[in-house]
Parts: sequence; C-alpha cells; structure tokens
Amino acid sequence: MRARLLPALLVPMLALPASSAELGLLLDKQFGKAQTVAAGITPGSTLAGKIDAIGPTGVGIRAGISILDLKVAELGVTATYHPKAEGDVEVSGTKYGKLGTEYIAVGAQVDWKFLVNIHAGVDLRREKYTLSDFEGLNVGLNGDNTVTRPWIKAGIGFSVPTPLVSPFFRLEVAMATKKESAKDSEDNLRKALAPEYQIGLYGGIRF
Repeated sequence: MRARLLPALLVPMLALPASSAELGLLLDKQFGKAQTVAAGITPGSTLAGKIDAIGPTGVGIRAGISILDLKVAELGVTATYHPKAEGDVEVSGTKYGKLGTEYIAVGAQVDWKFLVNIHAGVDLRREKYTLSDFEGLNVGLNGDNTVTRPWIKAGIGFSVPTPLVSPFFRLEVAMATKKESAKDSEDNLRKALAPEYQIGLYGGIRF
C-alpha cells in the first residue's frame, strides 16, 4: 500500500454532490491483545510463551466530503491512508522482533452539531500486517499478509467557525468488528496480534 492510493480513493468521492469538505491528520494509538503461542508455528521457529499486547503509535491522513447537510447533522464519506506503525514483539520482557500495521480505508460518517460535535462512523479497512526483524531460528516468522475488516468509530469534539475555513478537533475511538483467535500459522499469528482498538486525536480544517 502506498500514499498514491489515496487519490484513487478520492476520485469517486469528488463525483458526489458536496456541500463541504475536510482534510485532517489522525494521531493514534492502536491496541492489540496479548497472545500465548507454542513453539513450532513455522519450521525452525522457537518463539513460545505469552506475547505482550502490541500497541503501535502512528499518524494517518484523512479526507472527507459532506453529501447531506441537515444543519444539525451532516452525513459524509471519507478516505484514509495510514502509513506503517510498528510495535515491539516481546515475550516475557524479551524483544524478538516488530509488528507493523498499515491500512487504507473508505468510510461513512455522521456528525451531530451541538455545543460539542458528536461523531459516529464506519470504515472498511484494507490492512497490512508485517512481522520483521526476527533473527536466527525465528526467521520463519518474518513476513506479511493483508486483511479487509470493518471498523466502527465514535468521537466527540468541537470546531471553530471562521469565514473561509473551520478548524476542528476530535477525540476518536475505533473498534474492529472482526478478530482472529487462531494462532496455528504465521499468517494467523499476525492476525491475532493485530490491533483491535484504536484511540486517536483527529484534527484539521473544513472548507
């Protein structure tokens, strides 16, 4: 996945009738779940024990277009690109390698405009997980795979109306609706270690 994919996502959005648009940055922390694995996931792998939950921190870019404005509520569509964020793979305090996560997403959102803005939305994310920097007998765990998962999100924030553009800020929480529990292969291990929740601060401008 590359940043050049974001314009490809934006083209169909630009064909929609729009009353406003937004562009912003998302600073987030992702949270996975601790996993217990047995040796022999791949030939030659000796990784065994409880793998600590992995929580990479990253930055994404998001663009959105409003397609229906009811004054008190606004419906829109979004496209997001999130470059790779990495976290250490640790077993009992010992670092074995890194897990990287990145994604592109298209989504729909609704914002209710009160004294504070209430946000709800859904994303369809194409995610890529990468295990890397495993050395010696654990080299069999190096690799990557991609998964498409729906995520739901909610947030609360505020905006500052100005004549030309309106800066806005939002605290946002997202949760994956599909999770992997099997750890019988390197692919499934990456899926099991993948983020299940995300907390972020999203800010930008509307115009």
